Amino acid sequence: MSLSLALPHGAPRLVANARVDAVPSASEVETDGSRLLNASADDVLGLATDVRVKEAANAAVKRLGVELSRSSTLVSQLETRLATRLKADSAAMVDSLATVVRALEQADARRFVDVRLSRRLGTTGTVFASPEQLATQLAVAASEQRVVLVDGVRVYEGDLAPLPRLVEITQRNHVPLVVIDALGPGPLGANGNGVLEHFELAGQVDLSVSTLGPGAVAIAGVRAVVDAFLPFLPARVGTGSTAAIAKRLDLIDAEAHRRSRALDLAESLQEALRLRSLDTGPSVTPIIPIWLGDEGLTDIWLRQLAEQGVFCRGLLDGPRSRLLLALPATATEQQQQQLVEALEKIEKKLGAPPPLDADAPRTVTIARPGSFAIGTPCHPRWLPAMPESVATNAPVNDGRSVRERIFDTVETMTWRIASGQSGQLRRLPGANTLRTLVDRARAKK
Repeated sequence: MSLSLALPHGAPRLVANARVDAVPSASEVETDGSRLLNASADDVLGLATDVRVKEAANAAVKRLGVELSRSSTLVSQLETRLATRLKADSAAMVDSLATVVRALEQADARRFVDVRLSRRLGTTGTVFASPEQLATQLAVAASEQRVVLVDGVRVYEGDLAPLPRLVEITQRNHVPLVVIDALGPGPLGANGNGVLEHFELAGQVDLSVSTLGPGAVAIAGVRAVVDAFLPFLPARVGTGSTAAIAKRLDLIDAEAHRRSRALDLAESLQEALRLRSLDTGPSVTPIIPIWLGDEGLTDIWLRQLAEQGVFCRGLLDGPRSRLLLALPATATEQQQQQLVEALEKIEKKLGAPPPLDADAPRTVTIARPGSFAIGTPCHPRWLPAMPESVATNAPVNDGRSVRERIFDTVETMTWRIASGQSGQLRRLPGANTLRTLVDRARAKK
């Protein structure tokens, strides 16, 4: 039976076709003593299971203990290194993306949220699906307190946000821009530093949020803005994860072939699927969706893949349901062929899903360094479904009941009181303050 992850009520549901007990290698997962091909890898470079990364984590724990203060040398060195890589004034490690979003929720700001990010995280605000919609909404916005939040890598589609245009619009309107990068540091960019490096925009975004590995993300940007988040961050971090991240960055620099391999594998897999008329949508990254268009059908495909020895995730989203594939760079040609053959068998058994557009190219676009690729041409069904509230610029209803909203409010108040210092509540500055800090930083440059 597929396992549903806990996502906000009303949001698409991310499900897996097996419980993962262990990840013995990047290319396999273990469940109930059996090994399955890992076709939905969280780490597409295959470094999370690398013996050198694990040895670095173990050595740090033996020497320094399980947890570190945020002011420790190891953490400070890593944060300085991240700031340099991302061409930011400052950087800080965070335990999760949810912590960052929660801190942004505290800002007294009117948020404009990329519709795909809103659907993924259940965030509230006025959503937009294109740069043109954002420009229009910013032009007519009644409130001067505004922040734009966008998903740089669309984790349900595998394409990229049109960041050059969004940077232009937000800078013209003096609005802080926060970009979430689900694949960085990793396969994207000339040096593996992520989606901003891919578009040569590193250092030009007010705040970026980059995935570092399981249980850790990095925020980087204008120093005053990063510092404003510090009261919301945990006082201590895991020693093992900190050391593992540092070693992972070493290997990203030393083994550039991993990035090339991840992109080559994504291209060859997509082309193999498209030759079989499977619709892989706009993907230009190692995240490869397959459109199925029905929740029940998606669940059946997931069960069949498990029987074929393949671990996979899927998105249950009504008529927009799909499989989500991501082979790690360590996967062999034989393992890729195993995945393709498993999909072929299921297609013959259950019947073909909605086919690839007849006019769509069978070759794909991949976000390689210097290409500035955003998306592969695809069927219009991949366009995001916009909530009805967009027409009136009203906040998005995230589907929570009154009881859930009351509980969340009490929880938030308790959390903020617990974060107080010297009897004063700490809070993230409002968007006006953030915008002032950003403008001052830009003026110095």
